[in-house]
Amino acid sequence: MVLLLSETDVAGLISMNDGVRVIEQALGQHTSDKNVVIPRVSADVPGNGGAFRMMAAILPRHGFFGLKTLTGYPGRRLPGETYFAVLLFSCETGALRAIMAGNRLTGIRTGAATGVAAKYLSRDDAKVLGVIGAGIQARYQVAALREVRQLTTVKVFDIDAAKAETFAREIELDFQVHARAVGHPKQAVDGCDLVVTATAAKSPVFDGNWLQEGTHVSGVGSNAPNKRELDDTVFRRSRIVVDFKEQTLQEAGDLRQAIESGAIQRDAIDVELGDVITGTKEGRRNDREITLFKSVGMAVEDIATAAFAYEQALASGAGTRLQLESLNGLAAGEPSAQLAH
Repeated sequence: MVLLLSETDVAGLISMNDGVRVIEQALGQHTSDKNVVIPRVSADVPGNGGAFRMMAAILPRHGFFGLKTLTGYPGRRLPGETYFAVLLFSCETGALRAIMAGNRLTGIRTGAATGVAAKYLSRDDAKVLGVIGAGIQARYQVAALREVRQLTTVKVFDIDAAKAETFAREIELDFQVHARAVGHPKQAVDGCDLVVTATAAKSPVFDGNWLQEGTHVSGVGSNAPNKRELDDTVFRRSRIVVDFKEQTLQEAGDLRQAIESGAIQRDAIDVELGDVITGTKEGRRNDREITLFKSVGMAVEDIATAAFAYEQALASGAGTRLQLESLNGLAAGEPSAQLAH
């Protein structure tokens, strides 16, 4: 029996508080257990500018493995359609256990990773947040940071000023923090303890010289070689922590360009967030240090959050049960020459 979970189902099964806890545990266990992670595979869809991506992981301690698929069609996504999907399998039997919509799960796991990083890398007294980019992911970022720090003020910049104004009003109402839109990216960096960039930019969105000492930066938007949010100065001034070293070096356009320009050396990228969580490597070393969490997302996060949602669904009775296999044939134990090959 396979459990089908819609976006509405997922929304009732996992909160951001759950997500931060699940991701912290999953990344720590990944460092300790060395789970199997299959780096993201990407391919363009010929003729129309679309992209198809897959990422997968095996988490024996969780008892599940699985994959997430996502499609990128910039400017052409339609309301009500599914573009992210997760397949979850049992480690014990190999059987498919769940098919679930993955849009909200992706938002939660991306935001939660930022929250976990801030828990370990930002100053304990951090309370002023600057956000550059007022899209859907930015909301998850604010939600996660609010779980780990006592935010009092959020400043928002977006190239679409009206969008920034709307975003600020919404998060002020929903998260009970003082929020305001600002007219220049410098205003979203000045005086901030935390800075988040969540954009699709292809050139730096702020000058790294604007960062004050002790700031913690989260760069989450540049997850492809042709994207860039952070300039060389940010990387040169920061202690850098990544989510998944191998994949970040392949995919993060701003990090790759900082290495290629000589602003930093490749061997400076040697600390993963899981190392900091487990105490294997040091995170923030003093209150004056600028820290940077450079994130591109990893399948461990997807499968851990999906496993949590699945277990919550079983406990609550949520979702729709599907019988995909016939009750005779393979389900009854018939051998299959095709599967034998």
